[in-house]
Amino acid sequence: MIEITKEIKNVLSEIGLDRTESQVYILLLKKGLFSIQEISNELKLPRSSVHLACENLLSRGVIKISKTGKRRNFYIEKPKDIENFINYQENKIQTNKLAISSVLSQLTALYVTSKETEPIDIEELEGEDGFVETYYRALRQPKNSEVLHFGGDPSIFTRGRSRIKKYTEKRMKKKIYSRLLLPNYEFSKNEIKEAKFKMREVRILKKEIFNPKVNASVWQDHIAITIWDKGLHSVIIRNKAIADFMKQLFEIAWGQASDK
Repeated sequence: MIEITKEIKNVLSEIGLDRTESQVYILLLKKGLFSIQEISNELKLPRSSVHLACENLLSRGVIKISKTGKRRNFYIEKPKDIENFINYQENKIQTNKLAISSVLSQLTALYVTSKETEPIDIEELEGEDGFVETYYRALRQPKNSEVLHFGGDPSIFTRGRSRIKKYTEKRMKKKIYSRLLLPNYEFSKNEIKEAKFKMREVRILKKEIFNPKVNASVWQDHIAITIWDKGLHSVIIRNKAIADFMKQLFEIAWGQASDK
């Protein structure tokens, strides 16, 4: 093992040489031309470690190579060549910077896209329990909020009605306001009359343009839809963009609807 002063050892380590590379470099400084096997014998280090150290120092321009037939001998042309180790690293860093710069716009685009992407959470529910859940889920919002309802034909809206009787009471207690769009049925006119007692507004549209076979509610970033089919299937979607779109559609319809 070659003795190296603490100062030299620290500097060589600081610029990036590992222990074996430092030993090889100092040995070649002191004793000149050596083969990998001779270096291994002198330093009492594994040949594989010495081979790797020599190749690294050679590729960085710190040491040189002299060939005699198949024999390769390593040497140091001048001590100042140790600076090539730093120059190599600086060039590598500059190359890496240029490589990053060439794709930075693409990386930025990916970053912006990921920031702007909203997850779409979809929850499927079945039967009367699912329908009731869609109603009460809208109450999980702050006081003085609002829920928008798209109502359908009351003649098919039969299942689960007894289980949502307390919905309006709870909604009013929490001061969650409601607006309801209905097709023009006699039932709808009664809803208009009773609306002022239920903390909501009701408007009606002609059945020719609005007569859905679904019930839908919109609040915050949620949309709940129940299809009045045999299985009474419901779905709750959570996504701000979709909810905002549904709110816009509601406002368009609301503006065309009548409160009489």
